Amino acid sequence: MSLPVAAEKKLSFFLEQFCPDPVAIRNALERTRLCTEVDRLPGETICKRGDRVQGCWLVIDGQVEIRADDQIVTFRGPGELFGEQGLVHVLSGKDGARTADVKAIGPVKLLCIDASFQERLDDREKVIWTLTLAGVINHKLEQATNMRSELRSLAAQHELLLRRFSDGDALGLVKMATSGERPSIQNRRAIVLFSDIAGFSIWSASKAAIEVAEHLGKLAAIQINAIRGSGGQIDKLMGDGAMAYWFVDSDDRERCEPTSALACVLKIASECKAYFEQHGLPLGLRIGLHAGDVSFGDFGAENRIAVTLLGAAVNTAARYEQAKSPELGDIRISPTLRDLMVRSGTNPDTFRGPTRVAVKHDVELDVYSI
Repeated sequence: MSLPVAAEKKLSFFLEQFCPDPVAIRNALERTRLCTEVDRLPGETICKRGDRVQGCWLVIDGQVEIRADDQIVTFRGPGELFGEQGLVHVLSGKDGARTADVKAIGPVKLLCIDASFQERLDDREKVIWTLTLAGVINHKLEQATNMRSELRSLAAQHELLLRRFSDGDALGLVKMATSGERPSIQNRRAIVLFSDIAGFSIWSASKAAIEVAEHLGKLAAIQINAIRGSGGQIDKLMGDGAMAYWFVDSDDRERCEPTSALACVLKIASECKAYFEQHGLPLGLRIGLHAGDVSFGDFGAENRIAVTLLGAAVNTAARYEQAKSPELGDIRISPTLRDLMVRSGTNPDTFRGPTRVAVKHDVELDVYSI
């Protein structure tokens, strides 16, 4: 058997890698002359799923694509064998049928070993050939196992990345959006929080950017950790402020979440005050909270995911944070939410007020504060 130089090199490489006795199989190939070099054009189909097994192929040059159920499974390149599983089925007495589609990617040169080759082998050669095919299959299983491990690692990294940008219910909607689904907008009821570091813009104007960023990051961490620790969900960070929420659209949530939200903002106020004092920062904190009906979902565009809350209750919560009056404490709470908190077990004496305060657009609010 005389093969072109390139085919000879790839065959030798393949046999040395997988065959326990390369000389025996090479002699068998020379004796039977059932090994032929063939060319395939770009996009040409080499075999189809369900076809009868007529041989296997060693890639000499180029690349082939393996597909199953209209999905790309893998690619095979120079020095790699494909189609061997069908030959193993035939050797084991089963009906041989292709389980995948294979086509050429660009021009491809192949060495085709006819299925009748293994019928011409003596007993010893047949054992060697079977071990060769088994070695190829085991190698591919190892590759698949490594690939699955890499995919699991990538999936875990992807999950961690998503969790860096979204929480709880929002995370579920983000995952749906990244998979191409467009979830419906939900009508929910929520406690909405807005926070702001008072005096931060004036203070930071004369400071180095690295100093501003360091303090901002630590103040954000205080808020994020407290909100997540109380079961709340971060909607977004906005400069030196934050927006968060707790859903209260079930009896159980309405009993538990108002108390959790109150404990959260008390913790934030205490830790931020201690931070300001520790670092000598001339800053303060404002937190506004309100409860009401909201629309929750992905309000982004085709190539931009934007899961958030919208609605009058969100705007009103922001107004409570922005309320200005010397009679107000750091934490400002709407009458609606104050009633929820009292019903969930909070002592009414916790709150001062209400105080009537004028806010944006000549709107007046009754504000309870702590």
